Amino acid sequence: MRSFVVAEATARLLRTRESDSVTFVVTGEDGQADEDLACAQYIARRVSDAGTDAAEFLRRAAESRAAAELAQGVRQGVHPDDVALCLEVDRFPFAMVATLEGSLMVLRPHAMPSRPSPAVGGDT
Repeated sequence: MRSFVVAEATARLLRTRESDSVTFVVTGEDGQADEDLACAQYIARRVSDAGTDAAEFLRRAAESRAAAELAQGVRQGVHPDDVALCLEVDRFPFAMVATLEGSLMVLRPHAMPSRPSPAVGGDT
């Protein structure tokens, strides 16, 4: 679920790189975690349509088995606010980029500039 917080930055990075293919890693529940799939689908749609509404994707993530387990305290070491925090859209201005370092795949933040603001006023 945590990728919702960097969804727009990730979509912007994918738009600028114009990659032929992108791999989203769906974790948990034997690779069938609906919250990860919902987020991946949201970001993929956002790459081609920046105006995509997050509501349906967030609903799916919030209603997932993992979200229910987190809310019920089934998993140790989880804060009660974790689900709500994970579902905050576009909270951070960076994308998480995976690179191969030796034999390890490492995720690091990649800063993305904010979208340019429309010009206001005129010449001064």
